[in-house]
Amino acid sequence: MRRILVATVLFSICLVSFIRAQNRTVRIQTARGGVNIELPNSNFSNNVDVRIVLDNIQSRLFRLERIANQDTNCDRLVQPIVYEIIALINLLPQDIYFVPISTEVIYPMDDYHFAQFLSTLENESFSDDKLLFLRQVSSKNFFTCEQLGKIIDKFTFSDDKLEAVKILKSRLVDPENAFTLKDNFTFDSDKNRFMKIIYSE
Repeated sequence: MRRILVATVLFSICLVSFIRAQNRTVRIQTARGGVNIELPNSNFSNNVDVRIVLDNIQSRLFRLERIANQDTNCDRLVQPIVYEIIALINLLPQDIYFVPISTEVIYPMDDYHFAQFLSTLENESFSDDKLLFLRQVSSKNFFTCEQLGKIIDKFTFSDDKLEAVKILKSRLVDPENAFTLKDNFTFDSDKNRFMKIIYSE
């Protein structure tokens, strides 16, 4: 047992030495003080890019995690690492611009207009006419999964119900709830087809 322990310690020392041999340390001065940067041996210059800075930040965060797990009274040990992380952050480019993402808020058809829509859909005599009407209205409107459930119940045949799902799939405001409509179908084969439509790309 003792031999195994000694062998393990020697292996660990060799491994640490090997890892250190793969890197070299340079000292960088920033406005918030100096900080040591580990550079990979493949980096033959002293240039420090953003990836190296991020890797060094990550390694210090791992050190913080290890210290926090080992010692609850770790302020004295943690504070220097925090200062180093601040110094590393100061190495990152300062002229980063965040471009606002253009977003559009979408809302489902309100209850009043949905009731009118559902009534008109029901009054269509043939399935093809119902599907055509559904395509026309859905091109300018969005629906909830609850509304989709009421729509597919207006169709008699499974193929038409599934076609309605295909039409409205991309117009759902809450697609994460679509699985709740599985029981709107009677047969397992139709349920499986429904799930494939909803969860296919």
